[in-house]
Amino acid sequence: MTAETLLSALRLAADLLWRTLPYMILGVIAAELIVTLGFVSKLSFVARPITNFAHLKHECGMSFLVAFGSPTAANAMLAQNHERGLISKKEMFLASLLNSFPSVLMHWRSMLPPLIPLLGTVGLIYFLLFALAGLLKTLLIMLASRFLLPAKAATRLSVETKSRPPLKAAFVQSLKSSWKVSRRMIIITVPTMLAVSLLIELGIFDHLTKYMGGVTTYLPIPPSGLGVIASMFGHPVVAYTVASNLLEAGEISAKGIVLSLLIGGMFANMVFLLRSSIPNYMGIFGPKNGVMITVLSSIIWNAIIIFFIVMLAIFW
Repeated sequence: MTAETLLSALRLAADLLWRTLPYMILGVIAAELIVTLGFVSKLSFVARPITNFAHLKHECGMSFLVAFGSPTAANAMLAQNHERGLISKKEMFLASLLNSFPSVLMHWRSMLPPLIPLLGTVGLIYFLLFALAGLLKTLLIMLASRFLLPAKAATRLSVETKSRPPLKAAFVQSLKSSWKVSRRMIIITVPTMLAVSLLIELGIFDHLTKYMGGVTTYLPIPPSGLGVIASMFGHPVVAYTVASNLLEAGEISAKGIVLSLLIGGMFANMVFLLRSSIPNYMGIFGPKNGVMITVLSSIIWNAIIIFFIVMLAIFW
């Protein structure tokens, strides 16, 4: 490893930290502010059908709602509630997995604008399958949670009832109470990002991408679909553009496009898991819990996508 490689890794790590760590810390402060202002008790009724069915506490329901706006803030809220003793480790795991559906659903903001103009109905089918996978994952987690947690957990509301402080005082209090979690995030995330950046600069992820590209030859797609899959490792919009050109040229069918996008997205997500998701979750939940939650979430998601791929390959 040369000094130039190390310097490049440091620059990359600084860029990654600048783009992620401030939002993680802001998410922690926002989550604490929501609790301090008493919004958990006031808005928990919205998610109550979900929490009651899944035997989760109402704090988890509020986290689910927050995930529609900021998954980082939602997970930070779970981590803080676990540290306070308001929810158990098992509840934290299950609620974090449950929070993936809002983040999946909110992908429409980045997916639909390029998908519909480029691929039309085919793009809409792909997005609906993507959203359906998120819904199925949520239903599976709800069902598992119902069996794994006692029914009495759904009736406990451990949020303290007290007068709401002024906004300025609540913000100051949130800064103080969020410092412990924020400090842990910094301690864990900074060295993790440095290690990941070094692996990127050493070309480890490039070798992994090439290896995954070799696996695609055994998949149920035409040869032209390999270009779509390879493009997903760069950027989804590039893959949509490649798919649109192939579809317009008649080199691939609608079925081939959807299958290629699903497969490419699954492989690209595995690389993204190593490069971004695990470091972020480690910063929020700690090294062991962060890795376990991320890997478990990825296993469930990929299993659903593989099921879709098999069904589409057989019945479409």
